[in-house]
Amino acid sequence: MNQLLDLPLLGLEETIPDTLFVLHHPASDRYGCFCHEGVHGLACFSTEGGACRFAEWIDLSGMRTVELNFDEARDVAKSRPLPVVSLMLLDSLNNPVIHYIR
Repeated sequence: MNQLLDLPLLGLEETIPDTLFVLHHPASDRYGCFCHEGVHGLACFSTEGGACRFAEWIDLSGMRTVELNFDEARDVAKSRPLPVVSLMLLDSLNNPVIHYIR
């Protein structure tokens, strides 16, 4: 007899918000990025405060938070050179939500 197991799909409940905050350095056109377990991504946050706290780790003065919608943030991530391959929601640095863009 076949039996179906009622198990949740991992990661299905994790979503990236429609409004995101990223860090941008206008003078160099650089953006804040992060590497998690070998995956490089554009760092994004659901709150401006999260982005500001992350900026404290970056040794580059003049970083600014920019509010973008999901599609805009995805386009910024796509425009970054390799090895950036994702948009990375870093509300939890130990457990980022990764959206691959290439």
